[in-house]
Amino acid sequence: MSYYFHGVPGRLRIKSPFVKGVNNDDLVGLKGFLHSISGIKSFDINTMTGSIVINYQTKVITEKEIVTRLRMAGYFDPSRAITNDHYIHTAVSSISHTILSFATVLI
Repeated sequence: MSYYFHGVPGRLRIKSPFVKGVNNDDLVGLKGFLHSISGIKSFDINTMTGSIVINYQTKVITEKEIVTRLRMAGYFDPSRAITNDHYIHTAVSSISHTILSFATVLI
């Protein structure tokens, strides 16, 4: 599983191999860690997909500060993350290649 990152002001979604299939003790630790960060209003952790959606107060904490804290705690590695734009670009490129290959066969 790869790392993924997408953020809009007040909302952040990350995917991390650490979160996918995490055991209960580590999940409790992650929840406690997120609860301890001032400015995080709510979060949703999906251990099946490895995803965390974080809703936060932009006047209290920035996206960069949240990502830095997650990195320092070992929950997320932003240097290995793809962004939403990169994900869409890769998907569109793959679909375009498939369509062109199919069209070439038809001609």
